[in-house]
Amino acid sequence: MPKALRDPHIVADYFTQGYRVSGALTEKSRSLSDIIYDRNTSYLLIQAAYLSPITDPAKITGYFESTTVAKINLDFVLTIDQKDGLRLDQQYTLGTLGFNVSLIVPFFEIRGRLPTPGRTLDPRVFLTNQAGVFVTLLDVTARCTFSPDVSYQGGVALINTAKISFMGEREAALDRRRSL
Repeated sequence: MPKALRDPHIVADYFTQGYRVSGALTEKSRSLSDIIYDRNTSYLLIQAAYLSPITDPAKITGYFESTTVAKINLDFVLTIDQKDGLRLDQQYTLGTLGFNVSLIVPFFEIRGRLPTPGRTLDPRVFLTNQAGVFVTLLDVTARCTFSPDVSYQGGVALINTAKISFMGEREAALDRRRSL
């Protein structure tokens, strides 16, 4: 039976310096996460990119056939499909354990599930010793701090560790009360 070919276009939202760049990364053999974590590349080549301010996502301020985004300046990347946001090693090693966390990066509070094999979470130890250049969160909601009614959702967020100013574990019971 022929093996299904991977779609070479990975659609994602890239958040940086108050803007959202929505577009497709063309890659035939690697996931977005593998490219983000690759220390040999500093820029991402995005095709069919739309630029919009984070406070007004419906307002398109520019369209670009091709553009680059500097990985060092990314606040976070948001994908709809989890397979696009997980590194190859993560696809096989993520456990069922995880912690509901909140992170603060410029202009956003990001909530999601941090997959981890451990049974406890010490945010300081995690960010200092365990996190890489980016942190992977699952089932994500990113809320704009300047416009709380503006939020973005996705299957995976890749968050630049250098941009994280706050990380805390959320109580599941408190989250349930807020959603009622």
